[in-house]
Amino acid sequence: MQSQTDSVSGRVEPGELLEDVCERVRALAARRAELVCAAFVTGSYIAGQWDRERPSLNVYLIAADHQADALRLELAAEWAALREELAGRDWELLIDCHPYTVSHRPIRASRLLTVTTKVLEHEHADIRYRLPPTIGPGWCLGFRMLHGDEADVLLLAGHPRRDAEWARTLHRALSHYRNVLDHLPWALDWHNRPEVLVEESSRYAEEAFKDAISFGLRADELAAGRHMALLADWAVSAREHVAERFGPAGLVVADEVSALKRQRGRDCSRAEAERNWLRAKAVWEWAWNQYLDVAAELLPGQADFARVDAFV
Repeated sequence: MQSQTDSVSGRVEPGELLEDVCERVRALAARRAELVCAAFVTGSYIAGQWDRERPSLNVYLIAADHQADALRLELAAEWAALREELAGRDWELLIDCHPYTVSHRPIRASRLLTVTTKVLEHEHADIRYRLPPTIGPGWCLGFRMLHGDEADVLLLAGHPRRDAEWARTLHRALSHYRNVLDHLPWALDWHNRPEVLVEESSRYAEEAFKDAISFGLRADELAAGRHMALLADWAVSAREHVAERFGPAGLVVADEVSALKRQRGRDCSRAEAERNWLRAKAVWEWAWNQYLDVAAELLPGQADFARVDAFV
């Protein structure tokens, strides 16, 4: 890595660090072109709204036909090498795997870099790479190609419809969040590092709340991408929307999510970590109660969508 360092602190400048990661992915795509159809970056970094103290990058790769598993293994080696390199510069690398599981975090460092990544499968382009309708439109609002044709990304631009498929997708998402939250106290070494329980708990609380925002949208608003606009203006428009559609109770939950996010990266005790985990569970519970109205409307009489499957 060729990152510059801050002349005062001697530490790697975050913007240079993120650009190094982009270049690393670009080089991988060029080196293993037989595996990679496209690679792109999206999210807060591209939008220019990223946190300099806690930088993060959303980088996605589309594998060539039937090469996804080979690319996943190649990428695993790349992230492992990057983790070791960053450790020598006092950075910890977190590969953000939510809503599925947490990634291994063997290194304690003073600064955290989060990379959200996924390998998509080009042979399934005709069904949106097997992505649900809620995933993709946000990416297309702003992205940078690292390799390949942007048309392979733009096929995801269509916004979801307020229909049964959308409702089933949200049920799967909330089920994932709940099951991960349930198991976090066993999955993490939080007795030694209480902050990691706070970190992961707050992520799933935030995801559940973001999904719940869309529950209050009319069909025309959802189809027009109103959900994306609300997330882009979290502090003002989203808060006004929550107050209008969910009332004072919704604003209380919004404040809880904001408070949980502020706890990320801070030192805390085990007791504080436990309390934050319980707060995250309460946020999820509120989101689930809002979803039940959606299920009753769009999936009437289907009892399996009025429950969370504990084995998911």
